[in-house]
Amino acid sequence: IFYKDPLIPEEWRSDFQMDVVLQDEPGGATATGAIYLTNIHRLYPSRDNQEDNNEEEAASSIFGPPVVRGRALDTGESLRQRITAHSRLMVLNDEAHHLHDPDLAWNRAIAALHEENRKRGGQGLCLQLDFTATPKHNDGMLFEHIVVDFPLGEAVDAGIVKVPVLGESDELIVRGGKKTPAHERYAMHLQLGYQRYAKTYDELSKVRKPILFVMTEDARAANEIADYLDSDAFPLLKGRVLNIHTRLKGRIKKISRGGRTFKEFIESETAMKPDDLRALREMSRELDSPDSKFRCVVSVMMLREGWDVRNVTTIVPLRPYSAKSGILPEQTLGRGLRRMFPLGETPEMVTVIEHPAFRKLYEDELAQEGLDIAVLPVREAFKQTVTIFVDHEHKSVEGLDIEIPLVSDAIETINELQGLTFDEVRDYFQSNFRPLPVGKKKDRPIEYKERHLFTDEIVATMKLDAGLLNNAWSAPSYFAKMLGRTCRISNPHQVLAPLVERFIGEVLFERPVDLYSGEVDHRMRDLDVMEHIRATFTPLILKKIVSQKKRRRISRGHRLSTWKPYQATSNDKRPALPATRTMFNLVPCDNDFEQVFTDFLDIAQDVVAFAKNAGPQKLMIDYLKPDGHRALYVPDFFVRAQDGSHYLVELKGRQDELVPLKAAAAVEWCKSASSKARKWQYLYVPYSLFSQNAVSSINELARACTPSLKALLKELKTKQLSLPLEEATVRSREEELFRKVLQAANIDKPPAEIEDVMRQAVLLLDHAIRSRHPTYAAAFQPLLGPLDEYSLRILEKFIKPAIPASKGESIAFFNPSLGHLPQRERVLLERNQRYLRDNLVFGRSIHRLGTLLFCLDYARQGGWRVNSIWDVVRVAFSTPEFDELYRMLQQVNKFRNTHVAHVEAPLTDEEEAWEAMHLWLDCLNKMVILGA
Repeated sequence: IFYKDPLIPEEWRSDFQMDVVLQDEPGGATATGAIYLTNIHRLYPSRDNQEDNNEEEAASSIFGPPVVRGRALDTGESLRQRITAHSRLMVLNDEAHHLHDPDLAWNRAIAALHEENRKRGGQGLCLQLDFTATPKHNDGMLFEHIVVDFPLGEAVDAGIVKVPVLGESDELIVRGGKKTPAHERYAMHLQLGYQRYAKTYDELSKVRKPILFVMTEDARAANEIADYLDSDAFPLLKGRVLNIHTRLKGRIKKISRGGRTFKEFIESETAMKPDDLRALREMSRELDSPDSKFRCVVSVMMLREGWDVRNVTTIVPLRPYSAKSGILPEQTLGRGLRRMFPLGETPEMVTVIEHPAFRKLYEDELAQEGLDIAVLPVREAFKQTVTIFVDHEHKSVEGLDIEIPLVSDAIETINELQGLTFDEVRDYFQSNFRPLPVGKKKDRPIEYKERHLFTDEIVATMKLDAGLLNNAWSAPSYFAKMLGRTCRISNPHQVLAPLVERFIGEVLFERPVDLYSGEVDHRMRDLDVMEHIRATFTPLILKKIVSQKKRRRISRGHRLSTWKPYQATSNDKRPALPATRTMFNLVPCDNDFEQVFTDFLDIAQDVVAFAKNAGPQKLMIDYLKPDGHRALYVPDFFVRAQDGSHYLVELKGRQDELVPLKAAAAVEWCKSASSKARKWQYLYVPYSLFSQNAVSSINELARACTPSLKALLKELKTKQLSLPLEEATVRSREEELFRKVLQAANIDKPPAEIEDVMRQAVLLLDHAIRSRHPTYAAAFQPLLGPLDEYSLRILEKFIKPAIPASKGESIAFFNPSLGHLPQRERVLLERNQRYLRDNLVFGRSIHRLGTLLFCLDYARQGGWRVNSIWDVVRVAFSTPEFDELYRMLQQVNKFRNTHVAHVEAPLTDEEEAWEAMHLWLDCLNKMVILGA
């Protein structure tokens, strides 16, 4: 297609032809060059080829004449002349890794333009900028002329792109030989990829349509795999698979369904026409669109570059990675790295289904990009995000709905004039100015000059219709309005008009005058009168202005049931919990306090409905920070009670200097949002108060929290921190309880590093028991992180020093000979030595507690006659201290899996819960000591 373009000079055509053969894809050098020249040709029309038709002339004035193949040779020289006629040239190359060879025709074309421009007196090519995501030669070496680099690792850390995850499995085995159909050879790859995709579909489908991307080795494999995925075995994909490569046979057909028109590819024995191939490529670029039915795309290198689809969440690469193949791991990742949603706190992930044998390729290649890719077993539940949506299917949405009033989103500052007296006005005038003469009547237009308040510079001049200034008795209203506008006050008529009237009648002139007799009507339009009134009143007004910040209700509001689905984080530290009294499917919780409070709202006697204030449609209340900058505050919950009361709830653990400001802004919001029919109340809930008071209703909690809110607002005025009496009492009780629990756990003094989380866990359990929560498991959540952290510290202390420094020796250290072992033992050691290497060499936090437990158990059994890493493990952990730690950790892990992490059975027994808490604290204390 490209090398035959008549726009290209004859001497370059053979090079273009060779490039097309070598780079059979739309982003190749030939395509770039030809498309670039053709587009410039459209922008620079030849004067010799203008059509007489008016419509064509209009189009040509913008785009130039249409490219007509028969006349293209006539305009080629003109095109080059127009380009080289400029004094300086700049070239921008996208996907420039294709252009690194100076002998390529595109580079020769640039060189020719440079030389021709120099011959015509220009400066030639002044700047060439090359852009690429893969600045590497085929041997993997980076280009030498890189001047600016933004590595993939930095982009991931900054949240600009998705977090890539390598999902590996020992089950990913290629079955059969080359003659075996591709879908049979890669059956496990496709099935595991589909399972991973199905999980993502459940998480995202309410918000976005996720895409499964399969990269095959050749056209035949693409056809076989596309047919296999487009079947009953894959219900989410049946009828929704797009197969695209250059050797397809068929055509694009427009069909109508439900009043809408779609394009579909219909396979046939007829070779595909170029227009149909272009349409197919266009369909592949529109996969994100709700109008596109496709959920899976199968391709043979067709979509490596220039493919801006954002919804790819799962990638199944089914072709070798090598320099010879020309495919790099980062190119594969690039098909799915673009974020689906705007930048925010919620992470997005793309999973690449890959065999462990390919890990080294990813590790070595992506290390150059500063990316330490996460590796997880494919079947492991890696649910970091969930979709939050109004659950019409399982909830009575109408009964659980909450209406949020619309209150002005900005603080409206109202300046009012207060306290200005007539005596102040008279004294100021008499000490600074002389009275004006009454004078005689004049007939002339009024010239009005408006001055800057502080510089006295004239900023506006205009001719005025006399209006109110025709009569002295109406002039004070005009002057009051003028002063009010200049000084930006909201009440000029009520305060200023009487003062100005008395000032004109008694002070301004050389003698007292009667404003109603007409004796000074002619003076009201004179400039000296206007200037003396302005100069007298302006400084006094500025000193007496009182600013009031007010909000106002602007409409009845909107219901939460209208909120669109959104994504939220869901993991051990920030789980999304199910609840019955919310219309949403889940409640995203940012911390342990929110988890406990969610449980409370679900069982409180008088709570009808509640919802977490989260997602892109959340309520944000603006306030002013101490530095004067505007900031936004997001309260935590909305609650509707049986008596019709509505609560805007804020949960607070630690207090900072901004908390009083946020509270004041929320109180004002509630005042503005309230009406006769519906009252809103700001409920500020300190953690210490909530955790020690087993209240059974939201109204009771509101009464208990009222003193805390008043103290907080008082603090804003006095700028002094206060500690309410009841809070001090609560804290005293907390300390006593914590001391007793530590004593029962055989701990004299808790480690400073984890004292806070220990106390938090104890208080959460105490509150859950006194409040009769359905389960006490949430109290153990704060301890999960330290368990993992100190598992890693112990491994680092006792294993890491033995790891060889050189890369080759390190690899051998983590890959000892296991051929003499039975399959079960061999699989266990292979898996855990990978986990050890991930944690200790690559810094990937994975299965830390489980890995430590396995190592302790391995040493306790005396080892399995394996050298290297496992010999170090056996020696390091064969002591009585670690034998005792193993027994404790085994119980902790069993309790964790049963009641906390995977909730196989709800934790409802108070005695069992306290016994487990004592064990967990004792175990953690020993881990801190051993890992120190």
